[in-house]
Amino acid sequence: MPSRTFALIVAIAVSAGFGASYLEAQVPYPQISALRNEDALFAQLEESIERSRVALKAPGRSTGDELVFYCYRLPRESNAFEVAAAFSLPYDTIATLNRLDGPGSIPAGTLLVVPSAPGVFVPQKPKTELEFLMRSLWAGEAPQGLEAKVRLGDEEVAFRFYPGAQFHASERTFFLVAGFRFPLPKGVITSSFGARVDPFTGKSVKFHAGIDIGAPYGTQVFAARAGKIETTGYSEVYGNYILISHGSEWETLYGHLSKILAVPGKRVEGGEIIGLVGSTGMSTGPHLHFETRRKGVATDPARLIAVPEGR
Repeated sequence: MPSRTFALIVAIAVSAGFGASYLEAQVPYPQISALRNEDALFAQLEESIERSRVALKAPGRSTGDELVFYCYRLPRESNAFEVAAAFSLPYDTIATLNRLDGPGSIPAGTLLVVPSAPGVFVPQKPKTELEFLMRSLWAGEAPQGLEAKVRLGDEEVAFRFYPGAQFHASERTFFLVAGFRFPLPKGVITSSFGARVDPFTGKSVKFHAGIDIGAPYGTQVFAARAGKIETTGYSEVYGNYILISHGSEWETLYGHLSKILAVPGKRVEGGEIIGLVGSTGMSTGPHLHFETRRKGVATDPARLIAVPEGR
């Protein structure tokens, strides 16, 4: 489908009372008040989404109507899945348009933008790790995308919209599991998550709360995802360690470091250098002990990261 710019039709129905409330609320598009058919804007949006679904099944994958945007302010805390279900849209659509980088909670009072057709919105100027990944994966499909400029808060964002599309598998994994990356340039996983024989005694079985990644002494250690440095310090077990908080649910821990390069309280981006591989604490040789914790509970990092090729 040739590229073209969608007209953003903002039909303010003054006779129905929507004009005044729209201006008073200072929102960029008509604002839906309630998620029920008694709300004329919600009913209008639902009809548009259904027409677009029918049109997308036909050859050419057109959205049918022009693409229209609405606003909805969350009355309570929610998440991408709940919002998407309420509007009969895929969560990929709600997440990419509103630039959500994960499926976690969305605070009450958040003003979301909702489109009249399902699809994926790829920002032309990515800001998050997920958006950089999307731009890379969708670059070869640009001729099929459609230009759309959307007002999000105080910013007008240029997107490329792919009608009827969904996340690629790697994007979906990144979004759903909080988007962790491998914390070293390369390395070999030498000890897995879970029960293992104590490497010091060779006898007793202990629980290993992370994975060990073998790498040369002094190898740079990266933040596995953007977040805030919660704690740095030294413990008899972890040696020199760093703990990073990634929002309300996830934390990562980096242990046995030879040097700590992160500052507590500072924000770091995914891939930013935070320390150097060492053998401090209870360690049998140079390696990185890496943990992922969800709501304080240790999870298997190997299921959340992809080990780089050529390790």
